[in-house]
Amino acid sequence: MVNMDEALDNFIAAIKDSDVYAEYRKALEDLKADPDLKRRVDDFRQRNYNFQQSDDFNLEEYDRFRTEIMEFRASDQRVDVFLESELALCRMIQKIDFKITEALDFE
Repeated sequence: MVNMDEALDNFIAAIKDSDVYAEYRKALEDLKADPDLKRRVDDFRQRNYNFQQSDDFNLEEYDRFRTEIMEFRASDQRVDVFLESELALCRMIQKIDFKITEALDFE
C-alpha cells in the first residue's frame, strides 16, 4: 500500500504541476481578489448545477439562463477565464477517471 500512496502523491504533484492546474489556480486567485465577483460567479455555478440536476428541466428558462451567463462572461474577462480554466481542469480529471476505470475493467 505504501507504493500506492507514494504513486498517488506523485500523481497529485504532477497534476498540480500541470499548466491546466496552474491556469485554474491563477484564474481562481484573480476572481477571489474581487469577493463580489466571486460570489456572483459562484451563484451562476450553483444555478447551472441546479439546472443539470433538476428533474423538472425547463428549456425556455435554461435558454434565458444561458443568455444571462454569456452576457456575464462577456462583461468581465476574469469570469470567462475562470470558467474556461475550471472546465479544462474538470475535463482533465474526467479523462483521468475514464482512463483509470477503463484500464481496470471496472464496471
